[in-house]
Order: sequence, then structure tokens, then C-alpha cells
Amino acid sequence: MLPCDVIHAESYATAWMKDKEYLYVEADPHTQDSRIVRLPNNTLMIYNASVNDSSNNYQCIIIHKQNIVLTHRLRVDPKSAATTPPQPAPPRYTTTPKPVIPSQHSHRSLIRVTPMKKIEANPGQSITFGCETNIQPPPEIKWFVESKKLDNYDPDVVLNGNFITIKKVKKSHSGRYQCLAEDGSKEPAMEAITVVVHYRPEVEAKKSMVHSGTGVESEMMCIVSAYPKAIIKWYKDDKEITQKKGSAVLYHGEMKGNRTKYILRILHTTEQDFGEYKCVAQNTIGRDSETIRLTGVPSQAKLSGAEMTTDDTGIILRWRLESYSPISEYKLQYRRKGEENWSTAAPEVKNGRGNQFTVEYPIEALEPVSYEAILTSRNSFGWSPPSEPHMFTGELVRPQGSGAVARLGSPRRRTSFLYHHTIHDPWDHHFVPSYHTWSTGTIPCMVHGTIIFVPSYPTWCMGPSFCTILPYMVHGTIIMVAELVRP
Repeated sequence: MLPCDVIHAESYATAWMKDKEYLYVEADPHTQDSRIVRLPNNTLMIYNASVNDSSNNYQCIIIHKQNIVLTHRLRVDPKSAATTPPQPAPPRYTTTPKPVIPSQHSHRSLIRVTPMKKIEANPGQSITFGCETNIQPPPEIKWFVESKKLDNYDPDVVLNGNFITIKKVKKSHSGRYQCLAEDGSKEPAMEAITVVVHYRPEVEAKKSMVHSGTGVESEMMCIVSAYPKAIIKWYKDDKEITQKKGSAVLYHGEMKGNRTKYILRILHTTEQDFGEYKCVAQNTIGRDSETIRLTGVPSQAKLSGAEMTTDDTGIILRWRLESYSPISEYKLQYRRKGEENWSTAAPEVKNGRGNQFTVEYPIEALEPVSYEAILTSRNSFGWSPPSEPHMFTGELVRPQGSGAVARLGSPRRRTSFLYHHTIHDPWDHHFVPSYHTWSTGTIPCMVHGTIIFVPSYPTWCMGPSFCTILPYMVHGTIIMVAELVRP
């Protein structure tokens, strides 16, 4: 028994092969051996298997633009095959065949395409093509696009008997259209027509801003989709860039379909190289372009973490960024969400590791509301783009001088990131757990006579020896704050 479970493939044909010979196409047999049976669930059964059935190459195939293949290896022991009593094979199951083996039809001449096997068209044109046959009685012609049944998904595609009309051709209509003459035979006649739609280039910049530095290698990339193939040119300040030995390198590499990546590489970047570059693609249909900025300013900062301050009265935010020149200044701006004015701070500048920099800053005296923060950095070339706004809350911060929240354990512990687990509760006040203990998986907390079980530690804490939990009641919600042990 060789299983092959197939899901979400109702529109595609499934076949079984052994050593390049088809055994089944869907439920229709292509072998005369009655011992080999395909079950309705697509499992291949071989009854009374013999040594001759052994093979490394039983393949279950979903026919697609790129076939999906599951391969089985079968080895039959001669001794066990000789001693196993023969079993009768059940009847075969049959269904209507699907077009999957166009190169193997013996009566291809009985079906022909019109007007030609390859049709090229410009966007907006109307095209009609079809298949004709002299098979008698006239068979039903079924249509498939890239091995998928043609349906009424597109109002511009009209099926009229043996012919298809595409009223307004566009890029998505490109593909291989297969016609099958359904005459009830095991291998119905089939032909194919390839439709190629010309379209203007579509240019995509991999990065709209590339951060670099003097003396290092810089690379800019654009990805172009076009048919016919486009001519690509790079410009800086409206001047075309040509390949220069030891300076600029232009090259391209193929991608899937009609997509090609084009790269401009500057081997030894100078200050004069910074600026705006344009990747321009043009073919007979039209042109498109994208602009890429090469700059020496620091990159946009990315938030890398946050934690409570040692005394739980504030929150420390951390960012990472890249700069090929030393950082001279940071500017942190934060405000209550929805307010217009920002509070500003200047985090300390520390030396980076190579071109990698980290920055952190504690924000204190927060109110129990939502905040947002952005960070910018500066080097000799200017200010970086602002970071994406980071949202955080002051609800877990303990007011200075307040004893409302109990801490667990020794003073060597430090709260080390928020929001592990949340349990909703009707009371709107802070509380001090009246009972806590370690257990294998939970801490029971007594709240107004009700025992609430909460996780004893987050999975990333590696166990109770490294981490504990502080339960907080904030506006009717119990929020568990993980606390790492700091030796």
C-alpha cells in the first residue's frame, strides 16, 4: 500500500507513475496489470506483490506548472512473496480523465489548434483561439489553464464551445491553455495554445534607501518584470552610469518568470557617490522607474527590547541601528498617545561595534496610560529617518514612594519584561497577593477569598531557579510580569 494524501487540489489532476511509466491518471488505469489498483483516497494498492514490483521510483504526482511529487520506494522480499497466499484484487474505480500527459497522446493529429500554437498580444486587444477536431461523434472540448480547469472567474474570458475569446487582454491572461477532446477514451486527444501578453515594465526597488559609508562597498538593487524584456539603465543626477573598472559594476540575475534583478554596485564609496539614483526600465510597450537614495546617515533604529527599571518606577527602552560613521547624538521623543506635543530626551552615546550601535534610555514618572516613542540618531552626514513609533504603557509602573505592589524574593531580582499572562478580574484596584509559593507549574494567588492559579514562570525563563512572577492588578486585569534572577 502506497499512500498519497492530497488536499486543496480539486482543480488539478493527480497521477501515479513507476519508473517513467504511468500507472494511473486520476482514477483511470494506464496499466494492464489488474493487481495494481488506485483507491478512491488516491492510495496505490499492489496485490500479490512480486519481486518485479520492486522499485525506487513510485511517484504520486500533482500535475501543475511545477509538478508536486511524492516518491515511494518499494522492496519486495523474494522469500515472503513466495510464501504469501495470493489475494483477489478488488474492482478498479474510474472517473473522467483530466489532461495531464500531452506529449504521449497517440492521436494528437485528431485535434488541432487555431489560429496558431503561440499567440502574442498587446494589452487591451481582443483575441480568439480554439481547438478543432474531426473525431466522430464530436467530443466535448474541455479547457484548462496551466493544468487548472477554466471557470468563470474572469468576465473578460468568454468560453464559446470549442473557442475562447479574451475581450481585453492583460498581463494575467498569459499562460498555457489546454484543450481536451473528451471522447471517453483512456488517452483523450489534447493540444495546447500559449498566450503571451506584452506589458510595460514594472520596477520595484528592493530598498528605497541604502545606508553606507565612505570606503565601503555599496549595493543598490531593482527588480524588473517586463515582456518583451526591458532595457535597463541607471542614472545619478540625470547622468547615465556606465560600468567603470574598479569603480562601478552593473550586472543582473534571472528570477522566476519574467522577473529579473538588476544591481548597481559601487566598490569603493566616496562622499560624491551619495545621492539619488534612478533605475529605469523600457521596452516597446512603455517604461517605468524607481528612485533609490544612497546615504551615509544612520539607518532607521529598530526597537530591540524593553524592561522595567530596577525599582519598577519606569521603563527602559532599547534600540539598535547601523552607522558607518560615529554617532554624535541621539534624540528620543515620547508622548501620551493622542497628544500633540512631545517630550524630548538625549540618550547617552556609546561606542558601537563596527557599524552596529545600541541605545537605551529609562523613561520615568509615567502615568497609567498609553505612550508612544520615536528615536532618531545623527552622524557627520546628518539625521537618520525616525524609528517606527513604539507603543508602551505606564500602567505597570509603580509610583515613586508607593508601596502598593509587593516584590517577591531578594533585592537581586529585576523585572525583565512585561506581559506574560493576563487574567480578567472584576475588581479595580492594586493588590498584594496574600499567599504565594513555588510549584511545578503555577502559583496560587488569593484575591478576595478566591484562589487564582497563574503560571509560575514563562517558558523562556528556563525554570523557577531563574525566574519568578509578579502578579499585578491593573484596572480590573491581573497582569503577570516576569522577573529574572540577577546574581
